[in-house]
Amino acid sequence: MKESFDPSLIDRLESPERKKELPASSLLEKLQVSGGVDVLDIGAGTGYFSIPAAELTTGTVYALDTEPAMLDMMRGRAQEQGLTNIKVMEGKLEKLPFQQEAVDRVIASLILHITDQLEESIRQMARVLRPGGRCLCLEWQEDPAEKRVPRPNRVDPHVMKVLLEQAGLHVEGIEYPTERHYLIIVSK
Repeated sequence: MKESFDPSLIDRLESPERKKELPASSLLEKLQVSGGVDVLDIGAGTGYFSIPAAELTTGTVYALDTEPAMLDMMRGRAQEQGLTNIKVMEGKLEKLPFQQEAVDRVIASLILHITDQLEESIRQMARVLRPGGRCLCLEWQEDPAEKRVPRPNRVDPHVMKVLLEQAGLHVEGIEYPTERHYLIIVSK
């Protein structure tokens, strides 16, 4: 991994600003989470997408993360809200612990930029997605004014589009929901 997650940043994941800029409900609508679809949320974190996805589908929502603190938080939130269709799992993006064509929807939100195996990670996402399935990739854009050293890793949206297509996925388009983020919806 190029970057590791700092659990002290949990408050930023659940901030009112993030919820306003990137509302989970509208992004899940773009992904067409409804009915009985099975959803894989990679890097599920605090459940920003997993919790509302579980409310929209009668299928299983697999909340995958590598951080034990996040997994514990997710279990607690699911239990508090009485959501029995969330399965909290430990696992890595580069080697997803699923059979081929196991899920109908994949969410990769602000996670692909931290892998040092980007192409393999995208192939893994394509592998676990069922035919007719959809995937949402939300990522950071490069910020020319970035002052941090070293600069955080970013993946250009057009490079991401090419890698998704090379993995056999159909890119439906690139959107820019904020000045700092881009969103790609793909189908298989």
